[in-house]
Amino acid sequence: MELAIKSTKKRGKRIFRYSYFGLDGKVKFLSHKNKSVLESLAKEKVKEVGLEKTSSSQIFLSEAWQQYYKSLNQRKLDFKDGKQVKNIEQGTIDEYTSQYLNHIIARLGNIDLRLLNNDKLNQFVSYLVNNEHLDNGTRRKIFNVLTNIVQHQVNPPQQKLSKNICKDKDYMVAVQVVKSKKKPIIDFNTWSLDMVANLVSDISNYQVKLLCQIMLETACRPSEARALDRNSLQFHLNIPSILIDKAVKKGKVIGGTKTENGIRTLTISTSLKDKLVDYVNSLPPEQDQLFLNSKGNYICVEQIISHLERVLTKNKLQLPIKRKSYFFRHYTATYWAYSKKHKGNALDLARDLGDKDINFVNENYIKPFKQNDNAEENMDYQNNNFNWK
Repeated sequence: MELAIKSTKKRGKRIFRYSYFGLDGKVKFLSHKNKSVLESLAKEKVKEVGLEKTSSSQIFLSEAWQQYYKSLNQRKLDFKDGKQVKNIEQGTIDEYTSQYLNHIIARLGNIDLRLLNNDKLNQFVSYLVNNEHLDNGTRRKIFNVLTNIVQHQVNPPQQKLSKNICKDKDYMVAVQVVKSKKKPIIDFNTWSLDMVANLVSDISNYQVKLLCQIMLETACRPSEARALDRNSLQFHLNIPSILIDKAVKKGKVIGGTKTENGIRTLTISTSLKDKLVDYVNSLPPEQDQLFLNSKGNYICVEQIISHLERVLTKNKLQLPIKRKSYFFRHYTATYWAYSKKHKGNALDLARDLGDKDINFVNENYIKPFKQNDNAEENMDYQNNNFNWK
């Protein structure tokens, strides 16, 4: 690869200069008094940037991604009527970044998007379809990220592409996304509340045990339980409750709840209140967060799962659902529906779960137990009408 290195003078001394287009699309320079050293630096820079850009009209994939990534982060800082509008989560940006790095640019290379054509897109789709580590939902998500990157170059202010070839046809037509299966119905004759509570009591680590007790009583998400602090404990009234208003996000930083309906106050038992009071009194006075490990970080989900697996192995049991970290949330939500805590009202159940999808709550928690609502009346009817000899 021959590089366009030019000789010039700076402050009366001869130096060598190499110009290139950076990932932001702007002209940048490398310079050195030694030409061979500069050649080495320039080659490394070309490897970093990708293909050597020779014209401002070129739009390489890496450059397009950087601009799209910048726009995603800008969406976190948008304001409306003087208030910050949070319309994208950091976790979503991280997911897009992973898909771009591990699949899009890894497979397509740092292609000039002007050269992206039907054949290259079909090859990319073929790669996605034949990747057995991806499900169809993820395959579509990855292609959608590519589509959005290209579209960002079609829209103002970039407008470097006249159209989005990814939208010319449905390249993913053969990739059907199957609706997720309904949550498994728990057999409470086997998995009684006393049995699950005893499993939790058998956890050796006191912090993890207390976290699991909170999740079992409130059906909160693990990320919400781990984020609790002193202000979360609403014990000044006769009815003790816990305020859920934040969650531990990726990177172990505090953020908002998963949904806009996530902020809620949940009543707890007096016995759990007493345990929490004793626990809080044992913490250093300056520590606001409730569940930190020895290094001062939030207790991780893996630690909760590890201790849960130990008591399951000890009792020779296997959970009725696959996602261990969400077992308590699903179990309690199902138990609330089974025991008619909310009298079959999906809206009230969704409120306590901090879930915005009422239809999901009704379909997965309320509906499976509705058929038993009139069981006693139906038995009386059968007995009054049938008397087999």
